[in-house]
Amino acid sequence: MKAIIIALAIVMTQPVFAGCDYNNQLRALALNMYHEARGEGEAGMRMVGEVTINRTASSKYPDTICGVVYQKSQFSWVSTKKDKTPKEKESWEMALKIAKELLDDDVNSYPHLATHFVNLKVAKPSWTKKFDKVTKIGDHTFYRM
Repeated sequence: MKAIIIALAIVMTQPVFAGCDYNNQLRALALNMYHEARGEGEAGMRMVGEVTINRTASSKYPDTICGVVYQKSQFSWVSTKKDKTPKEKESWEMALKIAKELLDDDVNSYPHLATHFVNLKVAKPSWTKKFDKVTKIGDHTFYRM
C-alpha cells in the first residue's frame, strides 16, 4: 500500500506532455484505464490498458502510450473532461497497479490482441462490422483489427 501511495505521488506530479518517459506512460495509461473503464473493475481496466498498449505496436497509431492516449478523437475523456483528476481513490490505485503490471509485462503475452473497444449502448461505429470481436467485459466490447 505504501508503495502505491509513493508511486501515486510521483506519477501525479509528472506533467503528461513533458515527454513520454516511464512515469508519463504510466500516468497516461492509468488515466485512460480509469476514465474509460473504472466501472468495469479490474478486468475491464486491464483490457483497456491492453488496447492502449497494443495500439503502440500498430503502424496506424503513435508508437508511445502518451501518443496513443492523447491522439485526437480516440478516447472520449481526453476531449470531454475538463478536470481529468481521478476522484475515486480505490479505482485510481487499481488503475495505477494494473498500468505498472502492463508496462512491466511482455506485450506479446496479451492473449486478445484487442486494438479497439466500444460501449455499444452508446455508439455503434462502422468498424465493429469489420473487426474481429474478441471479448466483452461489462458494457464494453473489445475488437482487434
